[in-house]
Amino acid sequence: MFDRAMATVVATAAACAAVVMAVFAFGFAIYAVLVPYTGEPGAAAIVALVAALVVAIFALIATLRARKRERETQVAQAELLDELPLGLGDIARDRPLMTLGITAAAGLLAARHPTLVRDMIHIVARFSRR
Repeated sequence: MFDRAMATVVATAAACAAVVMAVFAFGFAIYAVLVPYTGEPGAAAIVALVAALVVAIFALIATLRARKRERETQVAQAELLDELPLGLGDIARDRPLMTLGITAAAGLLAARHPTLVRDMIHIVARFSRR
């Protein structure tokens, strides 16, 4: 397992090194093409501008993806709250002693048989996802 993790780290590092080399080569190529037309300072400025634009576009894309994930999470949470049965709140409000008794019994059951409660929660979660 450690060998697999280490191989993954080495492969990732090699891929990152290749990307860094490609970026530097691309920057030098742009610089070499622009030097005859704009001079050394102008070519350096244009390469810096291109690099800044690439970073800005990457940051914009990452931000848009994060916002999209946040919106999807909020929609999923809203749907989950809409699917909750409203009758349980009415029962708890109308019969507080019965609710207290059921809660105490569920607590005792959970304390004595935690795996049973875990399995029951998984079963209920499967049916509530549909």
